[in-house]
Amino acid sequence: MRLLCSLGRTLVMAGLSAASVSVAGGSVASAQGAAPPVVSQAPPPPRVVPGDSVLRPLPFIRDSVRYALTMFRDADEIPVGRLTEFWRTDSVGGTPVLLRVQKLQRNMMQLVDSTWTDARTLAPRARRSLQQNRRVLLEFSGTRVKGSLAPLDAPPVPLDTTLRVAPFDAGNWELVMRALPLQRDFAARLPVYDLDGGLREYRVQVTGRSTVQGEDCHVVVLTLARNRESVVWVSVSTGQVLQIETMLGETTMLRQVRVR
Repeated sequence: MRLLCSLGRTLVMAGLSAASVSVAGGSVASAQGAAPPVVSQAPPPPRVVPGDSVLRPLPFIRDSVRYALTMFRDADEIPVGRLTEFWRTDSVGGTPVLLRVQKLQRNMMQLVDSTWTDARTLAPRARRSLQQNRRVLLEFSGTRVKGSLAPLDAPPVPLDTTLRVAPFDAGNWELVMRALPLQRDFAARLPVYDLDGGLREYRVQVTGRSTVQGEDCHVVVLTLARNRESVVWVSVSTGQVLQIETMLGETTMLRQVRVR
């Protein structure tokens, strides 16, 4: 989903706010002297940040997963490409980190994205990305993000910003899901840093269980922005994402499925 941004901005991802509720006929009621009805809203789910006690440490992960990407538009089924993810545990200055390398292959085009994440807190450390039209270099330190964007045909553009809250890397939401205590009705808000949108907030809501490829899975609704959701099937036993479905329009859906 991170690299899929180059294929229609699928993955990855505007801050959310509580939906406002209007009461039809409220002005009429006021004109008649009656108090408008009180509409109660459920409180927002708790915010989870890097290092939060709800996260379980991920000191060791070693995975290599392949996915097939397919676009469904009206009655057409269109192969999009192949996505490969490789995870392994490394160490930087004595601190265990998780290296994730992601490669998207579409025809003759290949996009590569690499991230380093603190294995104990899931705080992002660095990101290196070669995309279709630019190179990305990012360094994370708490609420500060530094780096550069380098268009392939122009000098690099420096980046140095301080956010109001320490974020996760928007490209590593799958890693955060592995560390969350997923169970029915679990919900959380995740502050994330997205290169194209700055500080955003994703929402995670577990809606039930289902079987995918013979594995028991949590069914998770991942809200990326207002009116922008993905449904994610996460293996209960391994934490791997087995399938993702993202609506890109009223009649267009992108499906990402693990290939055995």
